[in-house]
Amino acid sequence: MPNDLLAYFEKRVAPSKKEKTGIFPFITISRQTGCNGNELAFQIIKKLKQKNTAWKYINKEVLEESAKKLKLNESQIKYVFDTKEKSHVDDILSAFSNRYYKSDRTVRKTITEVLRHYAQEGNMIIVGRAGVATTRDLHSGLHIRLIAPYEWRVKALKRRKVFEDTNVAAFIRKHDTKKRKLIEDFSRKKISDIHFDLTFNCETFSKAQIVEMVVEAMELKKMI
Repeated sequence: MPNDLLAYFEKRVAPSKKEKTGIFPFITISRQTGCNGNELAFQIIKKLKQKNTAWKYINKEVLEESAKKLKLNESQIKYVFDTKEKSHVDDILSAFSNRYYKSDRTVRKTITEVLRHYAQEGNMIIVGRAGVATTRDLHSGLHIRLIAPYEWRVKALKRRKVFEDTNVAAFIRKHDTKKRKLIEDFSRKKISDIHFDLTFNCETFSKAQIVEMVVEAMELKKMI
C-alpha cells in the first residue's frame, strides 16, 4: 500500500513539459492575519455542495507535498514559508553535509509547480501559500483578498480559544509581515501592485455575505 501511494503521488505531481489546458476553475484566498481564510474556504465549499458541485481546499498540504517531491523533510523547506533567507554559508554547508541538498531556487520552483498543479486540477481553493503569486497567469482562477482594520483583527483572534495565551498584537505584526513578504517574494511585486479580483473587508461583511458574493462571482465567471 505505501508503495502504491508513493507511485500515485509521484505521478500526480510530476512536472510535465506541457501544462494542462482547458477549464480548471480554482480560487486563491489571500488574507491579513485574523481574517480566517480556512473557515471561508470551508463555508464556500459547503455552499457549493448545496449546488451539487464538489470542491476542496488546501493550505499546509503545499508544504507537505513539496517536501515529498524534493525528498526532503518539511522542516528543510519551511524557511520559504517563514520568509527566511538562506545565506551562502548555509548553502555550502548543506551541500557538503546533506546528500539530498536542494538549492533555494529548486525549492521555490518545486513549490510553484505544486501550487500550479493543484490549481490545474480544478475545483480547488488554495488558502495562502502565495497562491495568487504563482497562479495569476492561469485564466480560470478567482483571486480573493480578505482584509480588516487592525483592531477588528485583534478582537477576532482573541475570540478564538487557541489564542487565549498569545500576545495577539505581536502575533499579528509578525504574521502580517510573513504573509506579505511571501507573496512579494514569489510575485516579485509589491502587494499593493497585485490586482485581486475581489477584496472583502471582514469588518463590514459577515462570512455568510462574503460566501454569497464569492459564489455569485463564480457563477458570473461560469466557474460553476
